[in-house]
Amino acid sequence: MNSYIIFMHPSKDSFNGSILNELVKSLKELNHTVRVKNLYAEAFDSQLSWQEYKESQDGLYRDDNLAEQEMISWADRLFFVFPVWWGGFPAIGKGYIDRVFSFGFAYELEGESPIPLLNNKKASLIFTTGAPEEEFVESQMYEHMVTLIDKSTLQFCGLKLDGVVHFGDVIQKSDEERQEMLKSIEGFCSSLI
Repeated sequence: MNSYIIFMHPSKDSFNGSILNELVKSLKELNHTVRVKNLYAEAFDSQLSWQEYKESQDGLYRDDNLAEQEMISWADRLFFVFPVWWGGFPAIGKGYIDRVFSFGFAYELEGESPIPLLNNKKASLIFTTGAPEEEFVESQMYEHMVTLIDKSTLQFCGLKLDGVVHFGDVIQKSDEERQEMLKSIEGFCSSLI
């Protein structure tokens, strides 16, 4: 299985970076071919310009977008690894979606009806919050955020959401507690179909 990880944290030395390392290790142990896009480390240009938007309407894509679209086409499964900032992806992650999941690649339109083009692919979300898990769930932020990402991005483009992992209160947790969180990544990967 080909797995492509889109990593959306500015530091690989962060807890999100530890999640990335554990995810790569666990997937490789399950014989996945794994590739990673580290948006910050690679200084991904997350700004969709008006010119680029107009070009994409005519099926013209910039080289960096074509490279990403090739990676997504190659992948059977996408993993989005990110800290929740202001209720969703960090800005660089949202910009990645804006630019890469473009018209003619990720979807088309028939009149006003979307036609998804990334069918038969799965996507998983692995994210962290400073808020405790219980608080994030009770406030309904978890449900709202996951549903919004799923319906407005994944389903819109034909991707099937298959697995969500949320690690809460990561700033306040002890190193031992964080290590326990990381151990659950292996089980999560094993449970994916």
